Amino acid sequence: MKKSLSQKPARKPRSSQFEMTPAMQARMQKAMVSIGNIADKQARKDDKIQREARLAIAETFDAWLDWLEETAPEQVEEVFFELGCFATATNRRRMFKHAKAPEGVAERAQEQVDQWKAEEEAAKAAAAEEARGKADASESHM
Repeated sequence: MKKSLSQKPARKPRSSQFEMTPAMQARMQKAMVSIGNIADKQARKDDKIQREARLAIAETFDAWLDWLEETAPEQVEEVFFELGCFATATNRRRMFKHAKAPEGVAERAQEQVDQWKAEEEAAKAAAAEEARGKADASESHM
């Protein structure tokens, strides 16, 4: 008769859910508060840096426009046109009240924005029409 091989003890089944003890929960809460405070401090620091950068650009803009008027006066209108095309409607109105904004550039920028809106609406309508056509075609094949 053969001696049976010794069997390894069966593993204890793991519980399927991890449960935190109250002490673990307290440490986790403290760690999350600490992480939140660090993230908040860093976010405020980053916001301040960006605010200062925007302010520096704004303070330099007039000097740059003065230089541009002397060296390439035709570019001043292009600058205002391009900025106006990408600004919100409110900012566009404010922007064109600037002392150096050329006459007529506000209307030109608004025409461009209106053209882009019309093109976008036409593209959406064409996409919707194409989707309807595909849906109709798939229904007729069934």
